[in-house]
Amino acid sequence: MLCGVVLGLSSVPLVSAHAQGLDFRESAKAPPSWGQFAKLVQYRFESWIEGDDEVARRFRAYVKEHAGKEDGLPPALVVRAWLNPDGTVEKVSFAALKNAAADADLRTILTRGNVGEAPPPEMLQPLNLRFSINPKKTP
Repeated sequence: MLCGVVLGLSSVPLVSAHAQGLDFRESAKAPPSWGQFAKLVQYRFESWIEGDDEVARRFRAYVKEHAGKEDGLPPALVVRAWLNPDGTVEKVSFAALKNAAADADLRTILTRGNVGEAPPPEMLQPLNLRFSINPKKTP
C-alpha cells in the first residue's frame, strides 16, 4: 500500500459482450476460466494503481486529498475493460470523474500494460470491474 491509499477491486466482475449489450452473462453463470481471468485483470489493475511511477503517485495523491469531498472519487467505481487477444488492455471506460486530470490519470494507468495472459476463448467483453475506493490517510 503506497501513499496510504488502498484501491481495491471487489467481487468477481460481471462480463458482457458488445457495447450494445446484445449478450450478457452474470458472473455466477460464467465459466470458471472467465472468473479466473477477471481476477488476474483485477490484480494487474490494483498493482498498476499502486505503482511507483509519477502518474500512479499523482492519482493516489488526488484520491487521498479529495477523499470525502465533493470533487473526490465515489465510494465505488465500475470500470469496463476490453482486452486484446495478447492480453494488452485495449480500452477502458468508467463514469467521468469530477476532476479531468484524475480521470486522465486513471485511464492512463489502466490502459498502459499487458495483464500477462490472453483472455479465455469466447470470453465476453467488456469485463465490468467494481472498484471500492478506500483512501487511508497516513501520518
